[in-house]
Amino acid sequence: MLNTLINRFFGETVDKIKTFLEYLEEKGIKRCILLSRENINYFLERYPPHNSLLTFDVENERTVLHLSKLEYRSFQGLHGKIEISLMKSVKDVIKGCDGVEETFPLRYIKYLPEDYKIVSRKLMEMRSIKTEREIEFIKRASKISKRALEYGIDCLSKEGITEMELAGEIEYMMKKMGSIKPAFDSIVLSDRKTTLPHGMPSEDVVKNIVLIDIGAVYRGYCSDITRTILLKEDRRYREIHQLVSDVKEEVEDHLREGTSVRELDRLARESMGEYKKYFIHSLGHGVGVNVHEEPSISSKAEKNLILKKNMVITVEPGIYLEDFGVRIEDMYLIKKDGFKRL
Repeated sequence: MLNTLINRFFGETVDKIKTFLEYLEEKGIKRCILLSRENINYFLERYPPHNSLLTFDVENERTVLHLSKLEYRSFQGLHGKIEISLMKSVKDVIKGCDGVEETFPLRYIKYLPEDYKIVSRKLMEMRSIKTEREIEFIKRASKISKRALEYGIDCLSKEGITEMELAGEIEYMMKKMGSIKPAFDSIVLSDRKTTLPHGMPSEDVVKNIVLIDIGAVYRGYCSDITRTILLKEDRRYREIHQLVSDVKEEVEDHLREGTSVRELDRLARESMGEYKKYFIHSLGHGVGVNVHEEPSISSKAEKNLILKKNMVITVEPGIYLEDFGVRIEDMYLIKKDGFKRL
């Protein structure tokens, strides 16, 4: 059974490489180089070392991870489809490449041919549909962040705890449970600061209402979860919290393969009634080796963009009034006839 699982997971990695090599050949690209850690992570399915480069040689059907002396000895044992090479200089690896990412550094452009091509769109398309192995990694990251969130909520019983202290406690628990690092700067905001969707924690003592938005990273794959906790009984807090929760449930009823992402965003806003003007960001986003990736669950998304089986997305409706805000977020694996909350 174990060997069957291992072979299937390795097969998924080989399929990724094969699909990308076929794309490169179709576009007339002879040799492609990736510098983005997230894109390299996607093919390795493990967190890559700093200053690593990944090349795809179409003619020879070779995929090579180029590493400096600092990393070479510690990164052995990859699946045989990806070779390991000791890198002497970055420019020597880049020379001869005619396919690059849109984030390719300007300082290296001089080493590319004039007719080089950008491959980022294909990579984003491939990354949006998760393999079984990737789904397992994301589930593990989600489990870590959920447990850390529960621990953080328990820490709210500590008298005088500050936003910064609470963020530190949560990040400690994520690290203890196996997270490489936070998926993004942890958001822990209380009282009036909950009106700031992406505010930063401070030395302010947590009081009245607290918004916690955190994510873990396991094997380079991210999670993202948000909860708003009411620390005192307040009618307005309770009403807005219930409304945001109801909107999220309404959206969940439409999560399945084939649903338009623009329609999901529209549905969420219409369900907020008079409060829709206080919903100031998109409804959600894809999650994978980046915490924000395709698809964007937004009214600004491409008109024909739909949910597909094995996409992993977030749904995060939020209402931000003048004196407080509420956001609730979960991750979902899209299935043919519905979803699974991760």
